Amino acid sequence: MLTPEQEWTLVACGMIAHADDMLEFGEWDQILRLVDASVDDEQMQPWLDLLGDRPLLERRFAELPPPLPYFVEQLLEQAWRMALADGSGSEVEAAVHDRIAEKVGVSPDQAQGWRERWTQDAATRAELVVGFAAALANLDGQLASAEAAQFDSLLERMPVSVARRVELSMLLYSPPELKQLGGRLAALDPEAREAVLYEVAPLVQASDRGERERAVFHELAELAAVPADRARELLDRS
Repeated sequence: MLTPEQEWTLVACGMIAHADDMLEFGEWDQILRLVDASVDDEQMQPWLDLLGDRPLLERRFAELPPPLPYFVEQLLEQAWRMALADGSGSEVEAAVHDRIAEKVGVSPDQAQGWRERWTQDAATRAELVVGFAAALANLDGQLASAEAAQFDSLLERMPVSVARRVELSMLLYSPPELKQLGGRLAALDPEAREAVLYEVAPLVQASDRGERERAVFHELAELAAVPADRARELLDRS
């Protein structure tokens, strides 16, 4: 049984994902993460069906009573992260976000201010993700084609400007030091730390010589206070 907060999160994120009438890969991937984290196995398929059906989502949104005030900002931040899952938040997604904000008692001006802050925070996390991805891809001194392809796919989804994306692409050939990145990872909040690891995990799996990469990934997970079992899940599901 979901808590009201979990149900609100799933519905709000689903609405954002459907805002532009097209579910992008990054958005659906994030929906799957949310469902996996929130829903028991026996409830999984009904929620996947609901989240894939915009009219059903709209009806459920209309039925939901407002969440408790303490949860409102967290809810809206999670919903906006969904908008950024495919690389940027659009005007259409912002309009849907305003609808959600209005229902939970937040003014459009306040919601816009929060979105600007969250977008900047997401860009900061994205640069850390890209740095880790570049460092892991080069860990053994050999850059495999599968690793390069995974890096390019990840970079394409990052919520940064096109110009900055071009600059970050060069990290693949001149990666930062893992020790420095590890310190920056430890400074993030717990949810953001796991989100970084989730994004990096597919690059570890893409390596044909991945034992050392897996070991470093688990070291990073330990630094991020992510349990070893959860770190293994992130790798196995990537």
